[in-house]
Amino acid sequence: MDIGSLESFVLFSELGSFAKVAEKRFRTNAAISAQMKRLEEEFEVQLFRREGRNVVLTQAGEDLLPFAQYMLDLNRQAKDRLQQNSKPLTLVIGTPSDYANEFLMVILNYVQEIVPDLLTKLVIRPTEELKTAWENDEIDIMLFSSASPSGEASVIGKIRGVWVKSQGVTVSGNPWPVVLYDDSCLFNRHAIRGFKEAEIDYRVVSTSSDTNVIHHLLHKNSVIAAMGDACLTSGLEQVTSPQLPPLPTVYLMVRVSQRFSEIDQDNLAQAMLGILDDKIAAYLTPRSGTTQREMA
Repeated sequence: MDIGSLESFVLFSELGSFAKVAEKRFRTNAAISAQMKRLEEEFEVQLFRREGRNVVLTQAGEDLLPFAQYMLDLNRQAKDRLQQNSKPLTLVIGTPSDYANEFLMVILNYVQEIVPDLLTKLVIRPTEELKTAWENDEIDIMLFSSASPSGEASVIGKIRGVWVKSQGVTVSGNPWPVVLYDDSCLFNRHAIRGFKEAEIDYRVVSTSSDTNVIHHLLHKNSVIAAMGDACLTSGLEQVTSPQLPPLPTVYLMVRVSQRFSEIDQDNLAQAMLGILDDKIAAYLTPRSGTTQREMA
């Protein structure tokens, strides 16, 4: 029996919507529907029925629910027992390069206190690739940005999009010379759309998914870049010009796999919030409305 399908089934009983289950599990609606169909075929019963516009559990579904919950609990207990008797666990941390330098040590220090003798593996990829890896159970802690609070992840704080350049360098338009993160980046998409909608001349000098490359290009050339205010470093400064399109504010999120249930996701987010606020304060005017408490 597929444990993942049982997990989705139990989640449906709590949320009442396949779409919400898909969002929580970072999967597509079609993938969740396929899981439920496999369960119905395995048990040879109908587990769901329509009630008006809603989908609800049938009596067979209600009967299955406590057994599904029990099996998931047994699965967790078995994993815990086997992990206790096996070699040291390997925890895989995934993050975009934007946040790797600032937050990885916070995560490592936090989890080492809770789970001693833990081996860690770091995966640096764009957010969309990280979400795919999460769906495939390849990542245990995922740090990512989102246009809005997402799924079961905890909000660390808000990151404001800003235009930046190297300190002391003069950069002018006609056209604006721009370096950007790759097209999976929210700031990239908003910047390009803003330039086009306002009919502002611009020229993309280079794109990269690597923050270190973006910073190198900024320091070595008369260019501007669109990035989150948490990514500023010494030698960079914000560019304020009415000719530049506005950039969005995004949410920085963290999610912890159930495999490491002893790691409290909200507490980890709170620990990283302090680093985020310190980082912002070092280079920009402090912002209001950015604490986790205020966004709850």
